[in-house]
Amino acid sequence: MIAKISWKNVWRNKTRSLVVITSVTLGILAGILLIGIMQGWVEQRMYDAIHNEVSHIQIHNTHFLENEDLASTLNNISETISAVESLPEMRAWVKRTKLTAIATTPWGSTGLFVYGIEPEKEKKVSEIHTRIVNEGGEYPGSSPEGTILISDKTAEVLKIKQYVVTEKSIDLLMDNKVPGDIVSKLNQIKDTRFRIQEEFEKRLREILSAHEIDRYGALIMKNAVDYRIRSRVQITFSDINGNPVQGVFRVCGIYKTTNTGYDQATAFVNIEDLASLYGATDPLIHEIAVILDDIKKADLAKKKLSEVSAGNTVSSWKDLAPDAAMMNDYMIFYYFIFIGIIMLALAFGIINTMLMAILERTKELGMLMAIGMNRKKIFSMIMLETTFLTSVGAIAGMLAGWGMISILSKTGIHFSGWGEGFESIGYAASVYPRVTLEFFIFIVLMVFFTAILSSIWPAHKALRLNPLETLRTE
Repeated sequence: MIAKISWKNVWRNKTRSLVVITSVTLGILAGILLIGIMQGWVEQRMYDAIHNEVSHIQIHNTHFLENEDLASTLNNISETISAVESLPEMRAWVKRTKLTAIATTPWGSTGLFVYGIEPEKEKKVSEIHTRIVNEGGEYPGSSPEGTILISDKTAEVLKIKQYVVTEKSIDLLMDNKVPGDIVSKLNQIKDTRFRIQEEFEKRLREILSAHEIDRYGALIMKNAVDYRIRSRVQITFSDINGNPVQGVFRVCGIYKTTNTGYDQATAFVNIEDLASLYGATDPLIHEIAVILDDIKKADLAKKKLSEVSAGNTVSSWKDLAPDAAMMNDYMIFYYFIFIGIIMLALAFGIINTMLMAILERTKELGMLMAIGMNRKKIFSMIMLETTFLTSVGAIAGMLAGWGMISILSKTGIHFSGWGEGFESIGYAASVYPRVTLEFFIFIVLMVFFTAILSSIWPAHKALRLNPLETLRTE
């Protein structure tokens, strides 16, 4: 009976109740979208860090981590490799040479970490081979041939990335519905090469209006990019004895990940090509990277390998990518912070609504007390009204949030205008929101907790009413 009365009381003033329900719905929806975007970004950062940058486990000579000396190769390589191969949770592993070098072209130079890799095995551990840019060449082959894979950012620094409006790029712009008058203006700079992005942008501003650049500038830039594949890059580094060593490689491909910092500092060559440069019969092994079948097993695998890798340091992805690990570990705190703020704001609205309802029904509540309804039932009625009011909005908000997340997880949210800023800290410009079942359970508990807290003051107000005095009120 109390539950039925409470439900009917919620709808006695439909307008006021709908305002509160709408507020709760929008609040829950906003919270789900916010957490969904954060969860999507965190999972994207974790995935990219593991599959592009650090893998689940890495093993190095302890001294190599301190100074990255070329001579600090892995200790007890045979035993270490045997231990890695015996891991039941191991899915794939690779060995690498890693050295610090200066990359130079006739137009620019930059510092790089050059990795000597076994390309076919590397594809099982890293997804860099899937990140080759459009018209950006190919991944290094399995046989030594003096080629190097560099990033889009490195190509820009070395002036291997250029901008030129060609007949092909004009056709692509026409296919993308760029107006003919804009395309005709681009004919003024057709086949003119610009080695620096700023120079190309400056020239565009001279021939196009600000409105045209705002609307079509990014598309024009994208279709004007031209990579000088097969360009020569000279690599200079110091050998084991400290003597300078130089080698010339041809660019075979250009890759691009979501982490500009990693891209700018990393290049890949065939491991045998590096060995021939520093004159070793067998390649120097500075790093072993391991991919597991489950990320949750990383700590266990680290413990197992640490027991048999004397003189080496075994690091998990949490050690190598602490930013991603921290975000993942503290997601529950972000749940509390963001949803807590939303619920706190909603609680004030709910309390205000219920207090207004009690003031309007003062005489009615007094009459119920006078005919025998005890204070416990009055308290239960007010609490149930508050719970019903909050629950309706919460259910609507969760259903709307689930629907939007389901759509956005497939289409993604694209922050292309801020892409460069996001990628500079390792996050993609496109995010695919995702919300876990645990988060929805968390929402249900928070809503229930908020409803209980919000009902205490109004219910207490109702219990303090004097039946005789309330019956005399008009």
